Amino acid sequence: MKNIIFAAAIVLIFFSSCSKELDCCIIEGNEQKWELVEMTGSFTPSVSTGNDMDWQEYYLLNTNTGTFTKSRTTDGVQTSASGTFVFNSTEEEHSIKLTYPSDNELIANCTGDLIEVLIIESENTLKGTWAPCDGPGLKYKRTE
Repeated sequence: MKNIIFAAAIVLIFFSSCSKELDCCIIEGNEQKWELVEMTGSFTPSVSTGNDMDWQEYYLLNTNTGTFTKSRTTDGVQTSASGTFVFNSTEEEHSIKLTYPSDNELIANCTGDLIEVLIIESENTLKGTWAPCDGPGLKYKRTE
């Protein structure tokens, strides 16, 4: 009986610590800016940062309204798209699910739909999910 209670307590502590970790990412700051800081190649283990990346990109997340804007600059041309987002949490990972209102070239996913998912690696790091389907690996850092 003691082992069951101990195991239940460990599981409860694990789940409460996960939600606290996610809360730090969600609650702090009304607007969060996440900038692309690293891009990895899909076929070779190449890594580029800063101006060496194929493009510059950032997300602005407004946690009060659940809306976002994604902006990408390629060869001096800026493109933007907006939509809504929600934070998701499972036992395996924490993520941000971005939903665009219509098809857009900025949507970085493997499914071809209007949803993009970013994995929350820490309170200051996000990772894109495009790499498994031959897109670049994208890493973002929180700057605001």
